Amino acid sequence: MGALGNVLAAITIAPTMVRQVALDFSSLPVFVAGVFGGPLVGALTGILAGILPSAFFGFFGGQLGILGFGTSVGKAISGFSVGLLTRMVKSSQNRTAFLIPIVLLSFVPEAAWIYLLFTVFVPVLIPNQAFLSAFVVPILTKAWFEIAVMSVFTSAIAGHGGFRAFLGRYLQTTTFQRLQTD
Repeated sequence: MGALGNVLAAITIAPTMVRQVALDFSSLPVFVAGVFGGPLVGALTGILAGILPSAFFGFFGGQLGILGFGTSVGKAISGFSVGLLTRMVKSSQNRTAFLIPIVLLSFVPEAAWIYLLFTVFVPVLIPNQAFLSAFVVPILTKAWFEIAVMSVFTSAIAGHGGFRAFLGRYLQTTTFQRLQTD
């Protein structure tokens, strides 16, 4: 899933990069991993799926330098959060519909991390790039759009029996499968 996140990053970031703002759908596999594998699998997938976005925003296309790796940290936070929230949801008839608000809520801690990264860490650690803090609003606006789209895809993927069966071969007892049988 981490590799898929990097492929999605390459497909979406490179062609849409304008300064520090670009579309990035690399979190989709992170959300799926968190839903099916739980918080730790979600966090690990977030770190791995964030490698290429971190390089894009840090060194290749951005000005964040080493702070670009904050992208991996943010994705790990979201993966952990979605795994945790999925575990907390009680059983119901429309479980996959609950994934849309779960994915949206799981982004709140990452959004706070992004805000902190741009308003505190960038001005303090790379003061010659302090102007980048002005990008926090467009970055978060774009991110909420991406998360909304990915929440619908996550819900659709999680509701697909064939996909659940495929993942069941690799993850013996997953968070979401437990929800499906409760």
